[in-house]
Amino acid sequence: MTELRRHRRYLHRLQVLCKNSQLSFDSVTRDICQGGVFIITSHLLPPDSAIDLEFTFGGGEPAIHCRGRIAWINAGQLETFPPGFGVEFLEADQQMMGRLLEDLEI
Repeated sequence: MTELRRHRRYLHRLQVLCKNSQLSFDSVTRDICQGGVFIITSHLLPPDSAIDLEFTFGGGEPAIHCRGRIAWINAGQLETFPPGFGVEFLEADQQMMGRLLEDLEI
């Protein structure tokens, strides 16, 4: 199978609040890269829908906010992957990406 990703993904668990106009829920990330993130959840939103994300860290650090687009959904078709969805970052500045990825080898 050919890898189509533009950025290397890193397994990384972060707390994330997901919001759109109808729904708000807490979850965790499975992996993250410069272009997006996979969120583990049973709340499966429609592909191409917009979502606001708020990543939180321990120790009183300020949260990181960004906007994304649901790029793909795993509703059980990939048995070796948790249920959830992949998000493509739409509005993400370099400072934000630096904070999200600072502990990873990029």
